Amino acid sequence: AFNNEIAKTVGKYFKIDPKWITNPPVDSLMSMAGGSDSTRNSFFQNILQLNKVQLVGQDIANPWATRSVGGWAMMFLLFTLTATSSALFEEKKSGVVLRLLASPISRVQILWSKYLYNMSLGFIQLLILFTAGCLLYQIDIFSNFFNLVLIIIAAATACTAFGMLLSSISRTAGQANGYGMFLILAMSSIGGAWFPTSFMPDFIQTISKFTIVYWSMDGILQVLWRSASIIDILPNIGILIGTAVVITSISIWQFKKGHVF
Repeated sequence: AFNNEIAKTVGKYFKIDPKWITNPPVDSLMSMAGGSDSTRNSFFQNILQLNKVQLVGQDIANPWATRSVGGWAMMFLLFTLTATSSALFEEKKSGVVLRLLASPISRVQILWSKYLYNMSLGFIQLLILFTAGCLLYQIDIFSNFFNLVLIIIAAATACTAFGMLLSSISRTAGQANGYGMFLILAMSSIGGAWFPTSFMPDFIQTISKFTIVYWSMDGILQVLWRSASIIDILPNIGILIGTAVVITSISIWQFKKGHVF
C-alpha cells in the first residue's frame, strides 16, 4: 500500500504511469541497472532513501508476546463462554431447569444469572491470562492496568452476549457448539487474533470491523502498545458494550419464546 501511494505521487508530478513504477518493464530495468535483474526489487531505493524509525512500542520487552497474548486470550475466552452458555441444554436435560422454573423466578432471571456468571468467568480468565503473560513473557500490564481492566470487562461482556445468543438460537448443545466453532474461528482469523488485520486485503479489513474480536484486539493493543488513555479506548469500549446490549436483547427475546427452557 505504501509503495502504491508513493507510485501515485511520483506519477502525478512526473507524468509517469504509476503501474510502470510499481512493475516496470524488464528491458527498462535492464537499461537502468546496467543489466542487473535485482533492480526490480529495489526500484524505490534508486529514487528514494527511506529510514525506518519505530515510534510506538519501542520500549516493549517482548513485542511478539505482547502482540499475540491478546489474540489467543480472546479466542480461548470465546470458546469457554460458548461452552458454558450451551450448558443450559444439559441443565434442561437433567431436569435442573424444571426445578428452577418451579421456584418463583422467571426465564429472564435465569438468563441473567447465567450472564453474570459467564461475564465474571470471562473477566477472571482474561485477567489470569494477561497475568501469566506478564510473569512468563515480561508483558507490561501494570503501567496502564486500569484501562486494560476496562477493555477486559467490555470484551468479557461482549463475548458472554455472543455465547448466550448461540444458546438462544440453537436447538441442541451440539448445534450451539458447531455454530460457535465456525464463528469463533472465522472471527479470530479476520479479527486480528492470529495476525494483524493490516496483512489482509482491504475488503477483509472492512468485514473484520463487524467482529467482537477486532474491537477487543484493537483496544488491547492500544493499551499495551501505545499506553492509550481512557479517551482513546472509549470507542472500543462503547462498541463492545453496545454490541453486547443488542445481542443480549435478541437473546432475551429468543429465550422468552422458550426454545431452550
